[in-house]
Amino acid sequence: MKTTGLNLLISDKPDPERDSVAESFASGGGAVHRIGRFWDPPVFDPSTVRVYGADSFCLVLQQKLGLTLCSPDDGLLLQVPPEFLKRQIARHTLAQISTITFPSFVKPLVPKQFRGAVYQSSGELAAECRGLTPDTAVFTSEPVTLIAEARTFVIEGHVLDAAVYEGKADVVGVGTFVTRMTQIMPLPHTVVVDVGFIDGRGWAVVEFNAAWGAGLNGCDPDKVLPAIVAASGPKYDAALPTENPIA
Repeated sequence: MKTTGLNLLISDKPDPERDSVAESFASGGGAVHRIGRFWDPPVFDPSTVRVYGADSFCLVLQQKLGLTLCSPDDGLLLQVPPEFLKRQIARHTLAQISTITFPSFVKPLVPKQFRGAVYQSSGELAAECRGLTPDTAVFTSEPVTLIAEARTFVIEGHVLDAAVYEGKADVVGVGTFVTRMTQIMPLPHTVVVDVGFIDGRGWAVVEFNAAWGAGLNGCDPDKVLPAIVAASGPKYDAALPTENPIA
């Protein structure tokens, strides 16, 4: 991918995945800047800036440099058609803990507010969420067993690459499954879709992540770079693949 005239801002801390994205970006002609004091960044023309890294790094740079980041809506999982979820998912608040059937898998609607896990009782969940307000929104779902997990980078409905990062599974099936979903469900113009293989049910959507902050988890940086670049810049307008490249 050509990146001439663009500036990629990443953390100055070494990281193999981030470094491989930087290498791919630089090979396309772009300039890579390793930023330490990201809360006090150098001056750039915002239209040339792309970012990749941890949430805190990218969100602070968004504020400081006036960037536009493409991020999936926190409630996007609730819009997934049942055939692609393969489990019951609901939205609650912590004030509604007593109405939840336990054991239940619970995770925060806003990522990283507490640990997403299977909780055996309302008391266990309340202890984990101590300090959060009663109106804190959560996803709940029936506990399921994932025998494999995979990551896909998607842009304008096209799967750029997929990789199985937990367990063993056919990666072609991953790409086919996510491609089918993108044909039915509207998504952000660039997004990372994580899926898991539920024992006895098949592939299912696990969560959505922003391409500007998602690790590669085995995906090829050269293949997924367009999604990463588009996540903090204008909509991708170059030629897109006409077929699933995973197949």
